[in-house]
Amino acid sequence: MTILRKVDFINYDGVVSTSRPYRSTLREERARETRLRIRKSAQLLFTVRGFPETTIAQIAEEAGVSPQTVYAVFGSKGGIVGEMLEDLEESAGLDMWVARVMAEEDPHRQLRVFVSWIRTLFEKGAPIMRAALAARNDPDVAALAERGDQKRRSGSSRLTQMWSDNGALRESLQPSDAAERLWLLTSIEQYLLATDGLGWSPDHYEQWLGDLLDVELLEPYAR
Repeated sequence: MTILRKVDFINYDGVVSTSRPYRSTLREERARETRLRIRKSAQLLFTVRGFPETTIAQIAEEAGVSPQTVYAVFGSKGGIVGEMLEDLEESAGLDMWVARVMAEEDPHRQLRVFVSWIRTLFEKGAPIMRAALAARNDPDVAALAERGDQKRRSGSSRLTQMWSDNGALRESLQPSDAAERLWLLTSIEQYLLATDGLGWSPDHYEQWLGDLLDVELLEPYAR
């Protein structure tokens, strides 16, 4: 009969350990799965019930964990929304869309590509952003939302300055004024008013926004 005995493992510090390395990996994988399950459950409940009406206890029940686990992992409902916003920001593909904008030589086409990115971002992130708007009183959520707004404001300024430099911006507009209009009209609040309030499709919103900004910001095509 073969007798199995515990095998010693040496870690990177040269310390002998009798624990199996895969145990730590397994714990980490289970922790990731739990975290993801809680997030999915929270997003579902935020969408169905709304952020204010959803409780930690309900999220825990939906995820199949205890409320204490939710608190331990995220700290609060705001912590869940904050992580969702961070992931949305990372997956937004900003660098890719900037490259697409810059690949266009026509300022009117640049504007349309920019609007297409705004529509794609808002359409994908609307459920998370609704929750974020409802959680603005949470300091972490508010800080992340402010960071997103500042990035959009910075992008608006770069675009309008570029159009001013190449003569595409309306003569009656200063770049700073144009940037403010672009930032204001490309807010998530405007998107939700159009889609939730008026029942517009994302396609309708994109077409409307592109047409409006074209008239507001750019010199018309030469006839």
